[in-house]
Amino acid sequence: MAEDLDLRVYRRAPDRYVLWSTRVSDALLDDASREELVEWYLYRRPDGTREEVETLVDAADERAATDATDTYEESPDWLAGN
Repeated sequence: MAEDLDLRVYRRAPDRYVLWSTRVSDALLDDASREELVEWYLYRRPDGTREEVETLVDAADERAATDATDTYEESPDWLAGN
């Protein structure tokens, strides 16, 4: 997944996520559960693995745990374009 830096996952709310593409600068999937994200990713990228997308979701959870903002749009990570 390291070469797939065009995808980011942001936590929208507890157990709800946004899959963001920096390539198209837009959400590919919004207000999705972890399982919906995993299934969508595996469908769209048959050569991808569950571990790859789980790593993205885990990173979103880790960022959210240290971020006191209410929405992903207010997140310093989001505002910085990361």
